[in-house]
Amino acid sequence: MPNMKYLAAAVVMVLGVEAGLFSTQETPCNLPDIDLDDEIDQLLEKLPKDFIPIGWRGFQTFLPGLEVGNLNVTGMNKIKRYGPVVPYCMQAESMVQVDLVNMGEVALTVPWRICSGQEGTATLHAEYSRFTAHLVFDKEGGSGKYLAWAGWFPTLPVMTHNVEFIVKGLGEGGKIASFVMSKLITTVFQDVWKENFFMNFGRAMLRTLHENNEVL
Repeated sequence: MPNMKYLAAAVVMVLGVEAGLFSTQETPCNLPDIDLDDEIDQLLEKLPKDFIPIGWRGFQTFLPGLEVGNLNVTGMNKIKRYGPVVPYCMQAESMVQVDLVNMGEVALTVPWRICSGQEGTATLHAEYSRFTAHLVFDKEGGSGKYLAWAGWFPTLPVMTHNVEFIVKGLGEGGKIASFVMSKLITTVFQDVWKENFFMNFGRAMLRTLHENNEVL
């Protein structure tokens, strides 16, 4: 369960601090002597403007009479750094921790269609979300140091505000009904948003680092 992963990661961090697992001085790893803030900013700008995270294309049956298409993720390249990048060592690994913010730019959109011929889109987005991510320096890179995605370290949500669900294609009444529904069962839509946003943020980071691996 995603929430359990976040809780477990938080516990590991607390225990690590207590036991001296994390340290930013007198450590056996080599922390980079560069402008990390600028490097992370450049990396974020390279995130995809839009992408379809899964391999299949087309529509699939979701319910009898209702088909949904590929999830399209937009706006990842608008995510910004919040505060300074923090370098640290974890069991001799050189790593960085960075807080990031999404100011309502990222959207998760799925096209839909029904047997009557009607079609439209369903979109989920958050007005504001802040989260913490971790990257590791992969010293196996050919020129010395590369940033790599620490997929084993879950991205941790800090704050999520005003998640909205909007269905288009059913007229103004459909848009209003979907918006109201997202306000009545806020927790459900927040959970769906967090699970899909963080999963696809990781995919976007992996894709960007693969295509533009040498950041330093």
